[in-house]
Amino acid sequence: MTATQIPTQRSVSSLGDVVDTQRERLIALRGQMLAEQADAVSPAVARALEMADAYVFLALGYLGHVDELFPGELSDPR
Repeated sequence: MTATQIPTQRSVSSLGDVVDTQRERLIALRGQMLAEQADAVSPAVARALEMADAYVFLALGYLGHVDELFPGELSDPR
C-alpha cells in the first residue's frame, strides 16, 4: 500500500458511539502509519509498518469498517 492510498470508505455502524469513536481513531492511526511508511528510513522499517497496517485493518474489520486492505491490487482473473 502506498502512502497515497488512505482508506476513505466508512460503514454505518449500529454498534454504538464507543465503537464508532474507536473506529475513527483507528482510521486516523492508519493514515498516520501510511505517512510514516512513506518516510521510512529503510525498507525493513517500511515493511514492518506495512505489517502493522494489516493488523490495524483487521481491528477495523472487527469494528465494522469496510474497506480494501490493498485497493486495486487484486486483478480480475478473466
